[in-house]
Amino acid sequence: MNELLQTLDRLQRATIVAFTGAGLSTAAGIPDYRGPEGIWTKNPAASKHSRVSHYRQDPELRAKLWQGRLVNPLYGAQSTPGHHCLESLARAGRLQGVITQNVDGLHRLSTGYHYPLIELHGCIHESRCLSCGDIKPMGEALERVVHGDRDPSCRIPSDSGSCGGVLTSNTVTFGEPVPPARIEAAQALIDTTEVVLVLGSTLSVNPAARLVAFALEQGKEVVVVNQGPTRYDDRGVIKIHADCQQFLSELDALVSLPNTSAFAVERLSDWLLAPTTSCAAEHDQR
Repeated sequence: MNELLQTLDRLQRATIVAFTGAGLSTAAGIPDYRGPEGIWTKNPAASKHSRVSHYRQDPELRAKLWQGRLVNPLYGAQSTPGHHCLESLARAGRLQGVITQNVDGLHRLSTGYHYPLIELHGCIHESRCLSCGDIKPMGEALERVVHGDRDPSCRIPSDSGSCGGVLTSNTVTFGEPVPPARIEAAQALIDTTEVVLVLGSTLSVNPAARLVAFALEQGKEVVVVNQGPTRYDDRGVIKIHADCQQFLSELDALVSLPNTSAFAVERLSDWLLAPTTSCAAEHDQR
């Protein structure tokens, strides 16, 4: 209980950088990847679609994925209460910014206070040419698909008429590196804070997960909120087994209080876990 009190008190008073994963967006109807109902848990072959080499070489796969984008629930998803709680924490002067593994753009769609945001793996609401790197709103390419273009290509002018490169969503897929500038920006943001609050990530994908190791090396306190085990549970983090939405709602309420309330502590007392067995394999695919 003393450790829980100290954790809650620290989160009430400290500056925070949030590191968000798929677990923050499940409340918006977006499935995660590795959870019990995750996309890749149910269909391991689906991970093939996330490999850039397959995407480049297979026009039929691209055509199938473009049709899938027309009905993908991610494009109509709305920000969750948890996203809005992060805005509230920013307005209260606690949140320094957000580093996200998510590509759903829900942090962008939140209204109100706009905090510094680093989208490590990009955003589905933009398209990118794999040849020239041009980035445009995804809606432009989707409009072409609606009108019969099965595999839209880049139309940026070039010496030969137009680029003609393969278009994809502006997201980091397996086989592509995270741009170094994003990692550097994330490290710089971590340097500004006292606590890194991990929300809804198993911390299984590198190099994103290595930012938690970086935070620990810099002497930052790391609090991990996730409903399942993570790779960092036994590496000196404070682990809280909780739903991200509920946790952020409680934290948002606690920040407005001068002292931690006994009632809140009683409700949250079963969230603080001893270190658990961490996730097995390390993934260096992004």
